[in-house]
Amino acid sequence: MRQVSVCKVLAILFISAEFSTSSAQNVTFSIDTQAERKAISPLIYGYNAYADGSNRAGLANQGGLASLQGLNLRSRRLGGNNMTSYNWENGVSNSGADWCNSSNAGVSAMSGAGDPLQTAGLAYYAPGAALKSFHDQSLLLGTYSLLQLPAAGKLPKDIVNLNPPSTCNGSQLWQSTAGPANVDTARWVDIVNDKPAAAGGLSLAPGLTDGVVYIDEEINFLVQQYGAAATSSGIKGYELDNEPDLWHHWTTSSGESGTHANLYPQVTTVSDVLQKNIALAKTIKRMDGGAETYGPAISGYLGLFSLWAIWDGSQSHQPTDWAQYNVEPYVSNGSGDRYRYNGMTMATTYLAKMQQASQSAGKRLLDVFSFHYYPQASSSTTDRVQAARSLWDATYVEPTWITQSGNGFTDGRGLQMLPKLQQAITDFYPGTKLAVTEYDFGGKSDITGAIAQADALGSFGRQGVYLATYFGDAEGFIASGFKIYRNYDGNKSVFPATSVKAVASNNANAAVYAAVDSNDPNVIHVIAINRLASSLNSSFQLSHPVTLKSAQVWGVSGTNTAVTTRSGLNNIAQNKFSYSLPARSVLHFVLKP
Repeated sequence: MRQVSVCKVLAILFISAEFSTSSAQNVTFSIDTQAERKAISPLIYGYNAYADGSNRAGLANQGGLASLQGLNLRSRRLGGNNMTSYNWENGVSNSGADWCNSSNAGVSAMSGAGDPLQTAGLAYYAPGAALKSFHDQSLLLGTYSLLQLPAAGKLPKDIVNLNPPSTCNGSQLWQSTAGPANVDTARWVDIVNDKPAAAGGLSLAPGLTDGVVYIDEEINFLVQQYGAAATSSGIKGYELDNEPDLWHHWTTSSGESGTHANLYPQVTTVSDVLQKNIALAKTIKRMDGGAETYGPAISGYLGLFSLWAIWDGSQSHQPTDWAQYNVEPYVSNGSGDRYRYNGMTMATTYLAKMQQASQSAGKRLLDVFSFHYYPQASSSTTDRVQAARSLWDATYVEPTWITQSGNGFTDGRGLQMLPKLQQAITDFYPGTKLAVTEYDFGGKSDITGAIAQADALGSFGRQGVYLATYFGDAEGFIASGFKIYRNYDGNKSVFPATSVKAVASNNANAAVYAAVDSNDPNVIHVIAINRLASSLNSSFQLSHPVTLKSAQVWGVSGTNTAVTTRSGLNNIAQNKFSYSLPARSVLHFVLKP
């Protein structure tokens, strides 16, 4: 979950200056519908259900039912910092460092479960009320549900400091110094994955005074309510908690030590994250073998590097057990190329250890490798229109501490997050899918937000991402970026599901994505993006088995968030044509014989 602390908003060492061009430039788009064909997962068109900044609850969140239906999205995630501490038995969650360590009704209220009742002791909500509200809405929208389960170790027992002052002073649930001796044990319960026989059978009405929350009981509650994952109404996926690299890290110069440093008193280690993820995955697979498991939901590049999420200009702060993992084969798979994974050794370690655990268990324990992506260079409009290139483009070296030579990360090379992680999967746990369960490039109120969003969605499809869920307000120009793929004509027409080869002659100025529909293979859909603050003369050259004659065009540009009809073409010759792309725009072409 995006934070306002140094834990997530890392210092950008270089800031790009805004530029403009005085005259139109040129770009060539080359498209070959028989090359690089790849299925696009519909689950990349997703969002985090309760991640907006307006404190709107239920379906009012993200603009309401009509707005969400207009986006025509295919997946939803209930996750984030508060879900690490969500107690399904009574609906209480703890905000950690995000909000004064307050134990409150945040998850339950925002999901649409209502205000806390507090009518029967600790029973603020009926068991699983937030989970039911979330999944009922997914069923209404026809989307895949990804639900985050807790693993860190503690959950809140009751509501404390429901409305702490903005300074948080005097309103901490825990004492100011983290550590086991400072836990107010009367207000916390333990997580136990598997309910022992001595405690009785799995209950749909769990006890609230036994000092423990059973995760298998939570999953059983959902299976009894909706059916298993294999049914049409079941929960399809579970994420193995959230951002463990931010649970508790070394204390920064400003005094910050992580999102849940009090809930999880010890500094996080690789071994503990692995143990907790493996144990939780085993419980999920025992309870619902058809459910997909996602992990480790690392917060960003630094977590993927070595499970530390703070950059202070050095690499002196590492997990205490990092030395046993920062070795071959995890560094380069024995290739000697330290940039094979651009330093993301925590990712390779996690994949290798999950595969080993799966082999021991006799079943796959990890279905989808998940991570979060908040680009370090997207605060200015000029940076934002380029930012999504760090997901895939080897020629783009973003102006940040990650790529700066001498820092020991990419040392002047492009990040290439998706292909590097796909390489890690191929090398260490083949068959694992890839998901971006949180991301945001900003720009909700600016056309550059639509450009970045559309560029990201195109790259997710072309790079074989299985699921992606945007974190933030899916409104304004962010909605435009979704609609250009999922509802470009207002009739919920969509970008097709088979990606084909599409190359722009200048990635800095433009991007292009193309796809065909297996039900209508003669028609080509093309998304063309102009990153420039001036118009761009584009030349389309298409290699296609049939002759194309016409094009319909829709697009978004300027200050209007609406995706509108643009001038079409009726004179395409030899599968070539030219088109002037408006300044900073995203256009959707539908090319027909």
